[in-house]
Amino acid sequence: MTQDERKQKSINKILGAAEQHLSEDGIEKMDIGKICRQAGLTKGAFYHHFGSKQQLLLELLDRWIKKISSEVNSAPFYSMEAPEIFNTIIDRMQPAFEKAGKQLPVFLELYVKAISDMNLRSYTLKSYESFLKFFSGIISEGTKKGSIKKSLDPDGTAKLLFAITIGLLIQGLLNPDGADWAVLAKESIRALFS
Repeated sequence: MTQDERKQKSINKILGAAEQHLSEDGIEKMDIGKICRQAGLTKGAFYHHFGSKQQLLLELLDRWIKKISSEVNSAPFYSMEAPEIFNTIIDRMQPAFEKAGKQLPVFLELYVKAISDMNLRSYTLKSYESFLKFFSGIISEGTKKGSIKKSLDPDGTAKLLFAITIGLLIQGLLNPDGADWAVLAKESIRALFS
């Protein structure tokens, strides 16, 4: 095994242990020592790969967003109308969210923590803005094709979509059996675009 492969293996061990630890204990009780023991590595190894807890949290957020994005990006959007695209996104994201399980509260907790943490805020704003850009692009294309009414502002509508997404996530976490959240998401999309 090369040095780069060993390095990546150590990083993956730390990230895996951190994901498990955070899903059980949350960000506020994050314990680097416990994460290192679970990963079978020393604190020195941790700080060699991650300069701080903050850097670890950012890497976890990035890793989670990439997992979700890979589900969405694999959808064949080029031949679809915009409302159909959003329904396909929901269908693609639902299994990813179900697999994420206990990582969803951590994701939301990172966004809340970003309100008061400037370093985290700058990073989460980048992910937020990339979601908005993605949604806005679909809406713009839909208005050009005529599948979305031209009166909808793509940027404002993208923000509404993000708000709906976060709102449904929170409700789904609080009351998982309270509704068929995927169906409710599709109904929300239909209402927004009608």
